[in-house]
Parts: sequence; structure tokens; C-alpha cells
Amino acid sequence: MADNIILELQNVTLAFGGLKAVSTVSFTMQQNEILSLIGPNGAGKTSTFNLITGVYTPTEGRILFKDKDLKKYKPHQITKLGIARTFQNIRLFKQLTVLENIILAMDHRRKVNFFASLIPFGPGKKELEMVQEQAIQYLEYANLVEFKDIRAENLPYGKQRELEICRAIATGADLLLLDEPAAGLNPSETTQLMDIIKKIKTELNKSIFLIEHDMKLVMGISDRIVVLDYGEKIAEGSPEEIRNNPAVIKAYLGKGE
Repeated sequence: MADNIILELQNVTLAFGGLKAVSTVSFTMQQNEILSLIGPNGAGKTSTFNLITGVYTPTEGRILFKDKDLKKYKPHQITKLGIARTFQNIRLFKQLTVLENIILAMDHRRKVNFFASLIPFGPGKKELEMVQEQAIQYLEYANLVEFKDIRAENLPYGKQRELEICRAIATGADLLLLDEPAAGLNPSETTQLMDIIKKIKTELNKSIFLIEHDMKLVMGISDRIVVLDYGEKIAEGSPEEIRNNPAVIKAYLGKGE
């Protein structure tokens, strides 16, 4: 894998009839990097995530993850390759506890499936104990250990966001795609989220690719930023470079930012 590149988009286009949701977009992402994707509504951000996770197949171009062409894989296979995603609309098993949500996220990595392991005897019991210990470690990264026995639906909204990120970590993925993780959070919760994302990068050595409208978060944690407008990449660079880029200011940030 050249120069520690974990993800590469090569002239990727996604067309629906005559409409190009993504148009000849190219960029790379390094291992252990926080990369943000920003742009106005309708710029092609979510379509880009959907291309990476196999929901859509590129009309043109290639997407490489660890030098593997993702066009050859279905969404569940892409997850097994090491890509996990959170969504703008939280998707948790709300009737299960926080701990059970994490254990279920680890299911594809286990020899005994989640429901079989609930039987209080047999090979699943010992494995479940080991998995529970590991799940607790994951919860520590998101400051959720004290909530482990609470049903997900009873968590405060900000903690539900953190649990979804924790579930993505628990899949064992090397690349986490976070879709507007700060949506609906208050400033205090956003600050906590920033700390969690930085901790995931530094302590777990994960690569994090996020879509986000909260510019304080984007500028505060990103190593690099890619900017889309009308499906095309109009800028790429460090937070400081993006903050001062005239094309970005005109298209997205606004002159007062």
C-alpha cells in the first residue's frame, strides 16, 4: 500500500441519468488520518459515502481500499474488509442494552453468533465472557461504561451518538465513516465528541473520514479537508488552507466565517 494510503478515489463519477451526483472526484486518505468532507447540501457528500460503502457503484472511476477495488464487493463484504459507517439518522438496536449493542456489532468477528451465545451453557458462554470484556474496553473510549446496562433508547441523545460511533469501532474496522456525527448535539456534547474522535485516532490508530456541517468540529479535529460543490471537488488541504480558500468561502463557508 503506497505511502500508507488506506483509501483512494480515482476520477469517480456517479450519474443518475443525466444528473451527476459525483463528478470525476479524486483524492486519497492516509492511514491514521482524520479527513473531513464538507460542502453545501446536495454537494455529493452522502453519495460519496454511499459509493465507498457499496450502496452505489461508480459510473466511472475506481475506489480502492487497501489497494482493493471496492467495485468487486457487496456492502456486507466491504464491512468485513474493514470499513464501518455511522448514519446521520441514528441506527441502534434501541430495545437492547448499551453493552448488547456493542456485542452485536462484534458478531461477524465471532465463531458463535450473538443469539447462540445467550444460551447459558456450551461453547458460546466462554466466548461471550471474552467478548463482554472487550466490549467494555470499547465503551471506555466513548465514556459509556456507566451506561452499559441501560437500554439504548433510554440514553440521552448525545450518548446515543457516541454509542453509534462505539458500535462502528467494535466492528474492528480500520476506516470509520462518520456521517454528521455532531448533528443535533449541543456545544458541550460536540466538544466531548471531538475528544472521543481524537482519542479513537491516537489510541486505536483508526482512520476517520467524516461528513460534517459543524465548522468548529471540522476545523478543530481534521488533518485535511476535501470540499465538494455540485458533485465536484473544488478544494483540498489543511484546515487553514480551506479556511482561506476563496472558492470555498464563496461556495460554502460564507464571507463572515
